[in-house]
Amino acid sequence: MKNLILFAFLFGICIINAQEFQLTDTYDITNQRNSGQEEEDTWLVDIIVTNNPESHVATLSIPDFGLLDGIRISVLSNPYLEDINEILKVTVAYNACCSSKEEYYYLVTNKNDFIALPSIKNEYAYEPITDIHYIFPNQLFGKEGTILRAAVQYTQTATIKDIKVLRSIAWNDDDFDTEDAITAINY
Repeated sequence: MKNLILFAFLFGICIINAQEFQLTDTYDITNQRNSGQEEEDTWLVDIIVTNNPESHVATLSIPDFGLLDGIRISVLSNPYLEDINEILKVTVAYNACCSSKEEYYYLVTNKNDFIALPSIKNEYAYEPITDIHYIFPNQLFGKEGTILRAAVQYTQTATIKDIKVLRSIAWNDDDFDTEDAITAINY
């Protein structure tokens, strides 16, 4: 009986970890530099593959560099999308009178190419009530072969209250149209 309980516990941990983005050191931030717009305090940073610095993922523009709270890089392994090994997420957090975070998502192909999804920006004046996120097939509420962009509404205790799908993208190994970031503002 003990073995069965231990197995169920370990299996549950594996399922939970498979659905979460995990911090990684596979990718890194480098080449922090001024963009030439000193009056706006805008900086540029490069995202690279750590063990292959020539492998450039993206260049991000960081406005209001003085308000930058941090940059976090995480991955979601085995997202159950054809020819995609993992999802790379770069979260850029700002903190001032209101906090905000921008999330940049990159699909990492079997050939180690990177496909960018439109970025998402969430702004908060108080506790977050609604966030916009991408939901991938191997995550809770995910849909097979589909990337969902959804507004997730939370209760006061930070549990999920409701999910509203904003866009459903059937994955067919295609490029995405570039578009402005999607923004959720909580005031």
